[in-house]
Amino acid sequence: MIRSLTILSVLAAASPALSAGAAGALALPWGEWIASALAPVTAALVPIAAAAVTAGVARVAPWATSILTRERIESAIRAGADYGQNAVAGAVRGRSVSVDLGAAVVAAGTKHVVATSPARVVRKAGGVEGVAARIFRALPLEEKASAETVLTPALRLLAAERTSRA
Repeated sequence: MIRSLTILSVLAAASPALSAGAAGALALPWGEWIASALAPVTAALVPIAAAAVTAGVARVAPWATSILTRERIESAIRAGADYGQNAVAGAVRGRSVSVDLGAAVVAAGTKHVVATSPARVVRKAGGVEGVAARIFRALPLEEKASAETVLTPALRLLAAERTSRA
């Protein structure tokens, strides 16, 4: 007992940080000990946690990709419809598109989407025909407009342009 008190008094005298406590009390740097003991544990747990997060993202990625692709298709179709209305003389954005101008608006919007969107987005939208059909459905057309009076002529315009380029 006397021996341990002697060792403690020597340590207390040698270290000003240890002797700063109350008389007879011994301050132990337990925070430093825990931090130094947990450093290897942390080094092992961080890669495991990163792997868990990566596995979670891999499981969610197809779902997230699906949603992002669908959003990208919808935004491309909106942009194509707006572009078609702005590109064709006589068509005014925000107003109903007449049957006479509908085919030209759909064709112009489809060309814009195909030219500016990634090929994967165009493929997911159904190719050129799918993009044209979606733009047709997105346009504010007159009541007498139909697929036969607007979409079919637009597809013919697009096909004629493709054959003239080839």
